[in-house]
Amino acid sequence: MQCGKSGSLPSSSTRGKDEEKVWYWILLSFPLLALGSELTCPKDCKNNLIQNVYPSNSSNCDRIPMSCLRLTNSQTVYQTCHYGQNVTLQYEYVEDCDQYIPKECRSVNKRKSLCKFCFQMKEDTYTCKNDKHDCNPKSSGPERFTVVSCEVKPEVFCNGKRVFKRQVECSFVTGKKWGLAVVLSVTLGGFGADRFYLGYWREGLGKLFSFGGFGVWTIVDIVLISIGYVGPADHSLYIYS
Repeated sequence: MQCGKSGSLPSSSTRGKDEEKVWYWILLSFPLLALGSELTCPKDCKNNLIQNVYPSNSSNCDRIPMSCLRLTNSQTVYQTCHYGQNVTLQYEYVEDCDQYIPKECRSVNKRKSLCKFCFQMKEDTYTCKNDKHDCNPKSSGPERFTVVSCEVKPEVFCNGKRVFKRQVECSFVTGKKWGLAVVLSVTLGGFGADRFYLGYWREGLGKLFSFGGFGVWTIVDIVLISIGYVGPADHSLYIYS
């Protein structure tokens, strides 16, 4: 069979790399079928490798998660280092995890980090979740802050517990748009549509049955909503985009 002149076959080196990636994915997705026995490599290790390491065109050894590694000198390093000092941590791969590691990373057993506890790391090294909206971002008192649960990213090296609590400034949205609130206030404010939209149903009924407070309440609300003084009833922030 002959190929057209305009086409070209991929080089053998390119085909070899593609085949290697395919086999990595097979081993990561079907470890029991590939090896015929149950492995001890943590599931978090394999999932993080699939999500963070293999999608990149070039393997980044610094993104291999902690669940794939076992630190060998962390106790000595963290006991002798000074806060904020650059440290080098040595590690070995957890049993049965080394076969999932990219080939170019298997000989790497060191990674640089900082002498800090996990809760002292920079904000871009951990993620926080807050499912409770029990705070008020507009308050000037303690209600302006809330306690959230944070966890350092899988590839980050740090001392102490990887999950911790942190007090942060209250900031959450529930879908209320400032632009839509202003439009409703200008066009249908006399019928209380703006107040109903923001969650103030009692005030909305008051405007509806008083024809917008005979126009006065409508004008006042247009000003207050436009400058952001009146926001959603649940204390959430406006979406301005």
